[in-house]
Amino acid sequence: MNISDPGVIALAPVDGVTDAAFRQVTDELGTPDVMYTEFVTTEGLFRGRETLLHALDKHKTNTPIIAQFFGPHPAFYMYAFFVAAELGYAGIDVNMGCPDTNIVKKGGGAALLLDLPRAKEIIKVLLTARGEWLNGKRLADTDLPDNMKRAVEVIKKKSCIVNLASINLRGCQGSNVMPISVKTRIGYHATQVTEVIPYLIEAGVDRIALHGRTFDARYSGKADWAEIAKAKELTRGTNITLWGNGDVTSITDAKDKMKTYGVDGVLIARAAFGNPWIFKDYHPTFEERKKAMLYHAQLCLQYRPDLD
Repeated sequence: MNISDPGVIALAPVDGVTDAAFRQVTDELGTPDVMYTEFVTTEGLFRGRETLLHALDKHKTNTPIIAQFFGPHPAFYMYAFFVAAELGYAGIDVNMGCPDTNIVKKGGGAALLLDLPRAKEIIKVLLTARGEWLNGKRLADTDLPDNMKRAVEVIKKKSCIVNLASINLRGCQGSNVMPISVKTRIGYHATQVTEVIPYLIEAGVDRIALHGRTFDARYSGKADWAEIAKAKELTRGTNITLWGNGDVTSITDAKDKMKTYGVDGVLIARAAFGNPWIFKDYHPTFEERKKAMLYHAQLCLQYRPDLD
């Protein structure tokens, strides 16, 4: 399945959960259409914090993986783009919805819903970086600290780096390389769909993934899919794809929500915890679950031997 075709069912990004080991287990046992990484701080990349790159480690796969980043400073997203492109990721996503208090206090995540001009500047930086990449600029040509460049090369050598120029990436209308997307919420205190979605469209994003809760709601109550449907209507007539997220419990539920609310795709988050088979709508035996748990533990040690 192509990443821009209708009907995408993806593994959503979840900090502290969707690391390389989790993604590999989910990919091998469930095979979602698309996966996201955990979010990575853009400022941390610029400051040379090599341990952050563990979040961008990945197994050999043909499943498209989108690299997600967060932070309030637009300039640092340039480095994020070139790191993700160098590592062969299938797209780059701006986290504009995380409700974590520490991140929001620093101006990242959902705080960007209160500072749309800053969000627009971030997207502008990413679009500029993509243009430079297409014109031949590479990570080695940036002023990212040398230790980070070497660390990226280490990951690059052990991963299956895809030739980005040869991929037909769904949802990338402006270019066939590295679509720029945003994952956000329907609003901060209350719904802002009619304000935020047109703003993101004007900013030039290729895709929007929308969680049906406000920042204030965090993960309580029910996701408002009527607001997600409203957002989808606002993208009609554009080349932007819109994916919905929130309270999706099964493949059947995902397909029903696509049909009912008209979205181009659906992200599954909490329902995939401990259940990588959800993407195949398969119910494993106890022995299969036990085997998967042990395999997941082995992969955790493989990717992070420093935590043994």
